[in-house]
Amino acid sequence: MGIQERRERERAAVRQQIVDAAEMIAADKGWDAVTIRAVAGTIEYSPALIYEYFANKDEILFALMRQGFGRLHAELVKVVDALQTPAAAVEGIGLAYWAFALASPTLYQLMHDLRGVPFGTKEAPPEAMACFEDFHAPIARLMAEAGNHEARDSEEQTDLYWAFLHGLVSLAMNQRIKGGTERAATLVRRLIHDFIQSCTGSAVSSKTRKSPMPTATRN
Repeated sequence: MGIQERRERERAAVRQQIVDAAEMIAADKGWDAVTIRAVAGTIEYSPALIYEYFANKDEILFALMRQGFGRLHAELVKVVDALQTPAAAVEGIGLAYWAFALASPTLYQLMHDLRGVPFGTKEAPPEAMACFEDFHAPIARLMAEAGNHEARDSEEQTDLYWAFLHGLVSLAMNQRIKGGTERAATLVRRLIHDFIQSCTGSAVSSKTRKSPMPTATRN
C-alpha cells in the first residue's frame, strides 16, 4: 500500500468516526445535542480537527443521512434478491422498510427530516435514489404482469407506496396510532395487501395480512 492510499484510508476512517459519533450522540440525547464540540469530545479530538473533515454540523448530518439510506438500500436488496415473485418482493420491501424504521428511529427521522435535500431531482443523494429503485423495480414488474406497462404509472405507484409506509411510520413514532406499534404493524400488513391488489386489480392471498413482521434489531 502506498503512502497516499494509506493517508486516504486513514482520512476515511476518521470521517467515519465523526459520523458514527454524531449518530451515537443523537440516539442518546437527540439531534439538538449534536454539535461540533460534542462530536469532538466523543472521539477525543479537538473541534479544529473536525473542521478539517466537515465544514459544519450540517455536512456531518448530510453524510449520516446518506449512510442511513445506504443501510436501508442494503436491507431492501437482500429482500428483493431472496424473493422470486414481484408480489412477494413488494410485500418484503414493505415489511423490511417498517422493520428498519423501528430498529433505527433516530436515523430514520434524520433521513426524512433533513431540510434542503433535493429529493425527486437529479441532485438527490444516490443512496436515496437506489432505495427508490429498490421499491420501483418490483412494483413495475408486478404491474407489467397485470398488463400495465406504463412506466409513469409504476413510478407514481412507487411514490404512493413509499408515502403510505412513511406516513404510518411517522404516526407510530409520534404515538399517533391507537394501539401503538403493535396495531400499526397490523395496519402495515393491511396496507401492503391493499397496495398489491391495487397494482394487480385482483384479489391477493390473505397470507400477506397474516405474515409475521420482521423482528426489529437496533443498529
